[in-house]
Amino acid sequence: MNRSIAFLFYMSVINLALSSSVSRADYGEIKLFQASVSYSVESTVLLNDASRRDKEVSYKVKAALDVHPVWTESNVEFMLKFDLISPQLYSRGKHVSAEYMPMKSIWDSYSHTTFYAHWKHGLIQTAYLDPNELLDIQNFKRSLISLFQFQVVDGEGNETDVSGMCKVTYESASMQVIRKFKTACQSAEWVLEDEEGSEEVEARRVTRYTLSATLDALQEVYAEELLTLGEASKGAGLKARAWLRLARAAAPPASAPPAPALGAVPPALAAAPLAAPPPADLAALLDPPSGAEELEAAVAEAVRAAGTGAGGEGGRLADARAALRLGAALRRPTPAAAAALDALLHDAADPLLLDVVCAALGQAPGAAAHAAAARFLRLRGGDVAERPARAYLQALALTPRAPPPALRAAARLGAAPAPAPALREAALLAAGAAARAAPPADARALRDQLVADLARCKDEECRRVRVLALGNMRRADLADVLLEQAEGAGGAALEALGALAALPAAALAEPARLRRLERLALEPRALELRAAALDLLLRVSARAPFALPRALLALRRESAPAPLRRLAARRLAALAPRRAPLAALLRLLPQELRGWDELAQPGTTSVLEREVAAGGWRARLDSVQLESGGALRRGLVRLRAAGPRAADDVLAVELWTRGLQALVGGAPVDDEPGDDEPASGGLALSVGGARLPGVTLFSNQAELLAHVWAGTASEPTPVLRAVRPLGGARAAVVLLGGAPLLYRRDAALALALDAQAQVSLWSRSARTQLSLRAAAAARGEARAASAWGALAAAAALEAEPRLHIAADLDFYDGVSLCVRVSTTDFRHSYNVTMTSELGAAPRRVRRRRSQTWTTSGRTLALGAPNDATCRALGAGD
Repeated sequence: MNRSIAFLFYMSVINLALSSSVSRADYGEIKLFQASVSYSVESTVLLNDASRRDKEVSYKVKAALDVHPVWTESNVEFMLKFDLISPQLYSRGKHVSAEYMPMKSIWDSYSHTTFYAHWKHGLIQTAYLDPNELLDIQNFKRSLISLFQFQVVDGEGNETDVSGMCKVTYESASMQVIRKFKTACQSAEWVLEDEEGSEEVEARRVTRYTLSATLDALQEVYAEELLTLGEASKGAGLKARAWLRLARAAAPPASAPPAPALGAVPPALAAAPLAAPPPADLAALLDPPSGAEELEAAVAEAVRAAGTGAGGEGGRLADARAALRLGAALRRPTPAAAAALDALLHDAADPLLLDVVCAALGQAPGAAAHAAAARFLRLRGGDVAERPARAYLQALALTPRAPPPALRAAARLGAAPAPAPALREAALLAAGAAARAAPPADARALRDQLVADLARCKDEECRRVRVLALGNMRRADLADVLLEQAEGAGGAALEALGALAALPAAALAEPARLRRLERLALEPRALELRAAALDLLLRVSARAPFALPRALLALRRESAPAPLRRLAARRLAALAPRRAPLAALLRLLPQELRGWDELAQPGTTSVLEREVAAGGWRARLDSVQLESGGALRRGLVRLRAAGPRAADDVLAVELWTRGLQALVGGAPVDDEPGDDEPASGGLALSVGGARLPGVTLFSNQAELLAHVWAGTASEPTPVLRAVRPLGGARAAVVLLGGAPLLYRRDAALALALDAQAQVSLWSRSARTQLSLRAAAAARGEARAASAWGALAAAAALEAEPRLHIAADLDFYDGVSLCVRVSTTDFRHSYNVTMTSELGAAPRRVRRRRSQTWTTSGRTLALGAPNDATCRALGAGD
């Protein structure tokens, strides 16, 4: 076919699924690659804080590029020869407004190089590169070749270029301008890993093609990509920006001799894929190995931060920082560091040191650390070191993504006959929590094991522990199993209701399951069971409350105990502002179903919800207090945080008591045991949605009175000390211009909960206080490193919030309860350090930016009735 005949470039698009088609036939003839063309090349890469547009670190590479069509077939298939001429590295000095200046670099060794590409129907079929060149040089050339892959017909499809396999969309801005948008680029050899399962790298990639006025060549190509690394709400947010521009030179180069055939290239070149391969040592670049000295120093720092565990300690930035450092040291230890770890574990005589190291091993992301723990703790044998094993298992329960071998080891330990009951409980709870992010086969195996064990249980304690472990799994397919246990009796029933509350709301929204919850709330049973079922029913039904009137009417018609009616009224009042369907329903209810606050007898049963917001996150505090006969039966406080893309069950604290009516002089309500119920009390904790082993405070009245007379817990007493990894992320992608971009983020949350209680039998009053200290530390690091230099950015975000809850109970004449919740002022700090090291004789530039701000403390309003009670009691802070 005569070459002068115009062709409509890619009118029948091959390998591209079109959603729409806009032909350029009306615009005239398009004659690409009819002659050699010369372009100027400018490649730019910069790193910066995600929230800033200036004061970045950056570099440029400038060159000339000659493009020669040396072979063609029917003007739809070409062999293109590229000559890259005089590439030069440019960098800025220390002043942010300085001009880019040329500098010596590895590019000086590549003053004139040649490479080829097979172009067919707008797609690059094969690149021909010199395999002896540095990989970064090859990837730079892949970026240039990728600019010549485009279509002139609007539509969508898939293309493979330097970024990997991408979804592409073409849009025509005018007769001469075409835009290409690339999304969802993937390459199996590169890394995109987020332990929380959220998208860690957001990419915006756009290329603009401008044709010449005569439609005979590409006049300009401008490609840009913006990569946002991490989320501002998670801390340590950074961004990388790269662009690559080709501008047609006025004078064309001399034509190159034609090639005799397709694929006829110089022998030094070899066929290569267009997608950029990663560096061979990618894993080591993302997480450099840690040596023995660093490991030992990190352990020493963590032990110092742990202190003595006394009241007032923990929950500090020192704890979070130490956890991050030790976690990094355990991620990729060298053989020498691994040997030092084994020696440290076997030679250590300090129980605190063993607790610290075993807890760090439980939260380590690599299988090697868990294997070291299994060897030392003898998890596969019968003689398990109980104290360090419990520290390891509690940490394992809190890690966002435990390796499958660690889950299986914990499950085996929980099923073995030898372990002490407390150790078995810790093992099964850890296995259940680890199963949330486990491979499906491992999660199903644990589910089936626990369900089978539950059917074989012959005592209440066996059932209770298995129900708790199933609850930690948070599987929707366990709803019926847990409902069956909730319909039973004893401690397992209440734990089953707690496990059901942790399931996705949709798992319980089926009408049959809602009816079962309704029966649990209405049938004569222990008050705390009915209250838990009623509260869950109201919360699950709030989005579609069509069946609620039946349950509410039954509560009134059957003269349900006053605490239940009060609970229902308080929960509905708390839910209505957030659930429009429920608010509308409440307005339509008859008057007798809307006045429970007035109809219910006086009491201290309450539901309180309050929310605070800071730094893009919202924290919701939910408190349920169930009272019977003037004594607390069950108190539950939940703290939940929600960001733009994620939500987190930070902490839940449950205090339960039995048989205290005689002590406070009250009478039990209907369906409650009388004075013969033994006095007992305990504490249950959940961190990050994972239930931890409970604590028994007293098991009879003599123990309780001994605590009262001795003043036990009258000073702050440690209840919880924990460090949670908040999920890490690793990402490696290739930038425009060929440089690999490496990103890693790690974060940790240190939690400390202290409690104190004072009881006066003479004044018939009691005061309890909870103090929650938290410290969050996040670290993010990005690095664009290539043969001609490196750009790096490191961000650190830290904060230390504090929450205080105080409750004053007066049971001298009736029962009055005053609750106060407050936060204190706390400071956030955000620091970003950026560096560049470029050129043959590295020129180092460093920029640092620090920011601090304060979130003011506040006392949360808990409603006028509570405020009036506090004023009447004269309760102090």
